[in-house]
Amino acid sequence: MLICGDPGTAKSQFLKYVEKIAPRAVFTTGQGASAVGLTAYVRRSPATHEWTLEAGALVLADQGVCLIDEFDKMNDADRTSIHEAMEQQSISISKAGIVTSLQARCSVIAAANPIGGRYDATMTFSENVTLSQPILSRFDILCVVRDEVDPMQDQHLAKFVVASHIRHHPSGKKKNAQDEVPVAGNVEPIPQELLKKYIVYGKENVHPQLRSSIDQDKVASMYSQLRQESQATGSMPITVRHVESIIRMAEANARMHLRDHVLEDDINMAIRMMLESFIETQKYSVMKSMKNTFQKYLSFKKDNSELLYYILRQMTLDQLTYIRCLRGPDATTIELNEKDFIDRARLIDIHDVKPFYESKIFKANNYAYDSRRKLIIQTIPEAGVVEK
Repeated sequence: MLICGDPGTAKSQFLKYVEKIAPRAVFTTGQGASAVGLTAYVRRSPATHEWTLEAGALVLADQGVCLIDEFDKMNDADRTSIHEAMEQQSISISKAGIVTSLQARCSVIAAANPIGGRYDATMTFSENVTLSQPILSRFDILCVVRDEVDPMQDQHLAKFVVASHIRHHPSGKKKNAQDEVPVAGNVEPIPQELLKKYIVYGKENVHPQLRSSIDQDKVASMYSQLRQESQATGSMPITVRHVESIIRMAEANARMHLRDHVLEDDINMAIRMMLESFIETQKYSVMKSMKNTFQKYLSFKKDNSELLYYILRQMTLDQLTYIRCLRGPDATTIELNEKDFIDRARLIDIHDVKPFYESKIFKANNYAYDSRRKLIIQTIPEAGVVEK
């Protein structure tokens, strides 16, 4: 997986978190990493004066995760050295009379910064990074993280950071600080030790098998459609490797649920992940139309409240931009026409939006429904109003 995004979007923090959770993980940075440091190198033993083989980060992470931060800072020659490891899961060595092959069966999670420091939505993913097509095609998922101005989300994030500092201060009141940490929806966080044990159990004991009864035509049709879209938009090229990526993600989803066989739901979830990854790498001008084209796949296993909140958030941001152009940055109330919201909801086959008005996510983001005027109103606290 390759994470590319704006500075300050917690890319490095995510890698550090994975390092703590994964049963076996090796963390390295691209700026200080070389080809031999990632793969393997030979050195003469000071005791026996014989040539010995030393493992690099990818070999040390065998059957684990290799985390590479600042991936874009690596030299092209050094990045080329990991092509074989990512494709064949092995590294071939032929140095100082030593000819052998080392196992590098690891997942690779890399983080990179876009050209110029900020991701430009008017360009494709490949135009935003200094990475070649061969290396990009070897990643199953390309994740774009954008730092967008959203007053409510910015407030939630700021409160979380402040509460985190209070909670971790030696003299702070730990219990009170924990109460202030927001919890998404009704989902309680999993204890870290339990999560680590769950991952270890799944990797060691669950090996899902792909059944011949799965809908192979669906995968073939999706691959064909993505190839056509890729050629039409001039974006990321879709290759046979992406079919293998769908299979790997389907097996991973089945393993996460501790299933011995890959079900149709796992295939659908893998297709959804592949599509979200592909669409996020598109230019902004074609992203919306592509989302409408593949909407039936993108909405798989998504809660209606989550889908409706995504639509409402997009409408809110558009309206906020318009209002601030007219009134300036002091606008704190946004009013949306319910009819426009219902029309957009029907495009994703949701016809009853009334339960959404009573949902937790609706109220937590300062939304209110005015049934008399048929308006959806969001009030932004004055502290959340920031000038662009």
